[in-house]
Amino acid sequence: MKVIRIATLAAALCVGMTTVAAAQGTEPQGQGEARGGRGMGGMILKDITLTDAQKAQVKTIRDKYVPQQMELRKAAQATGSMDDATRAKMMDLQTKQAAEIRAILTADQQTQFDKNLAEMKARMDARRNGSS
Repeated sequence: MKVIRIATLAAALCVGMTTVAAAQGTEPQGQGEARGGRGMGGMILKDITLTDAQKAQVKTIRDKYVPQQMELRKAAQATGSMDDATRAKMMDLQTKQAAEIRAILTADQQTQFDKNLAEMKARMDARRNGSS
């Protein structure tokens, strides 16, 4: 059960980060937030002001993972659901992506990043427990 929860969180995080990457296009915002504050990608970088160099690095990292994430999503859509193996792959990709993004942040930014990640997990758990 815990694996499914973690995998679902990772999948949701992937969708959000992909959305933010697409929304940012060639003009990343001054803050790490998604437009309108929506999407998991915006939430994970909430209240973190990125330098131009960091914005470019985040975009490069996201661009690296988006095609792989999209392939997994397409496979899940084709079957109508995401199986455990696909969830595990999505979770692995998201974990790697988050680690790479975290690595380019300063110590203060990493503290906020970790806080945002914990808050997202808590929200996902609350949603899941509330709808069960």
